[in-house]
Amino acid sequence: MEGKVEQFMLLAKNAKGLALVDLVTRATAEPGLFTFGEILSLPAVQQLQDDQRVAANDLLELFAYGTWEDYRASPAGKYPVLSEAQAHKLKLLSVVSAADGVRTLAYDDLLRRLELPSVRALEDLLIADCLYGGLLRGKLDQLNKCLLVEGAFCRDVRPDQVSEVAGALGEWLDAANSVLGGIEERIDWTLSATTAADKARGEAQQALETERKSIRTTIEMQALGGGSSDMFMDDQEGFSLPDLGEGQDARPGPTAGRHTKRRR
Repeated sequence: MEGKVEQFMLLAKNAKGLALVDLVTRATAEPGLFTFGEILSLPAVQQLQDDQRVAANDLLELFAYGTWEDYRASPAGKYPVLSEAQAHKLKLLSVVSAADGVRTLAYDDLLRRLELPSVRALEDLLIADCLYGGLLRGKLDQLNKCLLVEGAFCRDVRPDQVSEVAGALGEWLDAANSVLGGIEERIDWTLSATTAADKARGEAQQALETERKSIRTTIEMQALGGGSSDMFMDDQEGFSLPDLGEGQDARPGPTAGRHTKRRR
């Protein structure tokens, strides 16, 4: 779409008189071209002769800001008779204007505004040209006979509406900055919480590892020095036999008395 606007603006720079008026007529019929404010503001258009300038300005303003209803309600002779292509484009632009700021468009309302013969003709226009053509986002509700609007193409803004639009954009920007500030604060809080959680996790792992080492050391020390022995060293007499306890007979050692033989 932008490429087509630039193309017609380049052509308009070298066009004069009737050639420029013819160029304006062609632009209003060109498929896919739906913005005309830049062409309307060209010095070449403003320098046309009075009658030519009025005709060119009126036609461009109709397609930049107006609707099919405006065209039909205009005094005789204000606008030239529109070609089929021009009429079709103006009806598409009228749908875009009707969709501005609303969520639903009733079929009956659109049929009246566009003067279409049937619901089938309306749905063909909405589907093929508005939805697939990128002028609207939404879907048809055939059961309730309406168009559910999700978004619409932005038409040209009248010069006397620029300040109003700028104010609305400023409010939107302030709201967007407020939301962005809240998001940034949430991100900072999340990063701080994540850092604190990582630190606590590291400290817990370090404490756990310290406790493991302590337990391992205790076990090793008990294994080395905690057992008992049957034989022990006496500081004065050397090795000695352990106490066998009451009721137990000690076997004689190699220096015990002789064995006696039993007489027959």
